[in-house]
Amino acid sequence: MTTPETAAAPHNSPNPFASAAMTVLSFAVLLFAGAAVGLMSGFSMGWVSHFWDLGLTVQVGGVAAVVAYLVALYALCRLAGWGSRRQSGALGFAVGFVAMTLAMIGYTVGGSIVFSGKPVNYVFLFGSMIALAAGVVRSFVLPPRTTPQAQPQVSGA
Repeated sequence: MTTPETAAAPHNSPNPFASAAMTVLSFAVLLFAGAAVGLMSGFSMGWVSHFWDLGLTVQVGGVAAVVAYLVALYALCRLAGWGSRRQSGALGFAVGFVAMTLAMIGYTVGGSIVFSGKPVNYVFLFGSMIALAAGVVRSFVLPPRTTPQAQPQVSGA
């Protein structure tokens, strides 16, 4: 008869191939997710800068929208790192976002493809790079802390 103390413990050793495959797969998926977010947000910021010349109220609203977006971008980057349980997930999201943003900055004869020379676009471009860098750095996942075991007190005379 086996008791819980003498029963064989289940074998829970991780498979190194599966772990590496999941790391690569999560990086690739989050790379494309970051590129999609970069594409959609780039065109959204194009609309914010389109109305930039309408006055101070619109400019304040545009800057507030960009700041709110940057907070959400930071949270998405942290979420990508948390969801993949690796810093590479956040890095994949950030690389996809930056690659798409750099592709949209491309210069043509008539100027930039999406972004104009308005100050709100510079706040968006530089702010998104700072938010992504902070999100990648802060997404470093630490191993769980172990609690120290209490030693039994021996009372002696």
